[in-house]
Amino acid sequence: MAVLGVGLDVCPIERMSAAIARHGDRFVQRIFTPAEIAYASARRNRDEAYAARFAAKEACSKALGAPKGIDWHDVEVTPARSGEHGPAVVLRGRAREVAEQRGVVQIMLSITHAAGVAAAVAIAVDA
Repeated sequence: MAVLGVGLDVCPIERMSAAIARHGDRFVQRIFTPAEIAYASARRNRDEAYAARFAAKEACSKALGAPKGIDWHDVEVTPARSGEHGPAVVLRGRAREVAEQRGVVQIMLSITHAAGVAAAVAIAVDA
């Protein structure tokens, strides 16, 4: 297994709260998939969950080389399942196309949040 790309992003939770307050559901639906919305809506701190997923989407894009044309819904963050090591990433559309072109078979993802900031690291790897 070789590392093909690394991406890092941070998102202040207050910035996400302000964006949602300003733009409402239109913003949320443009950035997040229905599954991500359902996950965040079920969390005690919804805006923290959205900020973490926003940072994760950005980190994944950077791990792929930040190519043009990736839509927000092309990268979906799914929560960890019991027994797994962290959340997973589902790539669609342009993100999947770029991953296949570059030989990326998996994006390893870590998300955290503390002190009002959400952060994510994504590592694109081959087989």
